[in-house]
Amino acid sequence: MRDAHVPPDVSVVITAFNERHAIERCLTSLARQQTSHTFEVILIDSSTDGTDAAARRFSFVQVRHFAERRYCGDARNEGVALARADLIAFLDADCFVASDWVEQIVRAHRTPHLAVGGVIENGTPESLVAWAYYFCEFNLWLPRESEVSVPQMAGCALSVKRGAFDRYGPFLTGTYCSDSVFHWRMANDGHRVLSVPTIRVFHTVRYRVGEFLRHVVEHRRCYARVIARQNGFSARQRVVAALTTAVLPLLLFPVIAWRVARSSVPIRHFLFSAPLVLLGVIARAWGEFLGYVRVGAGATGRPQASPA
Repeated sequence: MRDAHVPPDVSVVITAFNERHAIERCLTSLARQQTSHTFEVILIDSSTDGTDAAARRFSFVQVRHFAERRYCGDARNEGVALARADLIAFLDADCFVASDWVEQIVRAHRTPHLAVGGVIENGTPESLVAWAYYFCEFNLWLPRESEVSVPQMAGCALSVKRGAFDRYGPFLTGTYCSDSVFHWRMANDGHRVLSVPTIRVFHTVRYRVGEFLRHVVEHRRCYARVIARQNGFSARQRVVAALTTAVLPLLLFPVIAWRVARSSVPIRHFLFSAPLVLLGVIARAWGEFLGYVRVGAGATGRPQASPA
């Protein structure tokens, strides 16, 4: 997979934080890639559970461990600094990929698109909470049959040409939603992400209901803070944005249902998990409300406390 002298075709940058339970499946899926293209794997880890030790059992992985917590944006910046390829693919340690993932990424990047993404599938289909999390977090990138142009892509399924990262990076540090800012910068120049259905990423979770809801609240709180900071919201604009979150559940729940109906995901999974999805949407609204009314340190800098 790696050659010490010749740059690889693709650099795979993986971020990890306490994912010992998932890292082996992630790296095994990369070890089983069926591709004619060379690639390197760089793991940026800030775990305390021995994720780095588990990863080092895979000889093809370059592991960088940090004692201090690294958010995904921070970790991805570290990984890009080590990457040797002109094509960079991002992945999270709680994901695994299809056996032709690298092959499909390289093929998709033969187009002029600066950024390419795939579709995200539920890698924990036996869990009702996992389905709820999946529909709440990844409903923009559900499996489908055709390629589409999308405004942004989840960081765990994003790949970019190095020139795009040099121009629109680095990722925002010290917060969730750093990939959103990257996409906003691209959009300002008229660039969108090509989402290719043959690029398949499977996301896994172990959350219980309470953990799922707390994660959604924290994620969306950061998202609202990032929006307010990046757009220079005044106090009045933050109040107006906070008030609009009251109608978010009424608007978003049917939108998610519509997206599921248009995808290739069996609708029964949405119907069974619908009560939890609704709770997730409410948690999302609450998180954004908190983010708008409490914009402060942590929106673009280091977090004041480690997230769940």
